[in-house]
Amino acid sequence: MAKTRAPEGPTTNEPPKRRPKPLDLPGENGDIVSLLRQAAAARRLAEERLIADLGVTPPQLAALASIGAQPGLLAADLARKAKLTPQTVSLIVANLRRAGFLRAEEGAASASRARPLALTPQGEKVLRLGRERTQAASAKLVEGLRPKREKALRRWLAAIAAGLPQPGAALETDEL
Repeated sequence: MAKTRAPEGPTTNEPPKRRPKPLDLPGENGDIVSLLRQAAAARRLAEERLIADLGVTPPQLAALASIGAQPGLLAADLARKAKLTPQTVSLIVANLRRAGFLRAEEGAASASRARPLALTPQGEKVLRLGRERTQAASAKLVEGLRPKREKALRRWLAAIAAGLPQPGAALETDEL
C-alpha cells in the first residue's frame, strides 16, 4: 500500500513564509574582546544618533552629567573622574561653553586659572533630554533578561571597567 504524502508548500495562494537570514555575527564563540569592542562601538553609534539633534556627543553628554551631579566641578577633576586627558576634557568643556551649555560658576574666586563649572539652563535641558533617551535605550538592552542575569552582567561589566584582573570572578554561578 502506497503512502500518500502531504503536499509540500502552502495549500493556499499565500506566499511561503521565509525564515529570516541568520546575521553574520561572531556569536557566542567569538573572541570576547572583539565582541566587547563591537558592542561598545554599536552602542556608541546608537547613542550618537539618539542625541544628535541635541547638539552634543556622548562624551559631551557624559561631561554634562558629571557637572550636573557635582556643580562646581573643575575640568581637572572631570578629567580624572572620566579617565580622560586634561587636553581632551579642555576641548569638551570649550565646545560645551561655546554651545551655551556650560558656564563658570558664579562667585568662584580662585587664584588659579581653574574655574568651577556649572550647567546653564540650556545645558540642564539638554542633559535631561539626553538622559531620558539614553535611559530608554539602556532599558531596551536588558529587556527580556532575568533580573539575576542582568545583575550578573552588570557586575561583570563593572569589574571590567574597574580593571579587575579576573572580572569573571565577580560572577557567582548560582546567579546564572
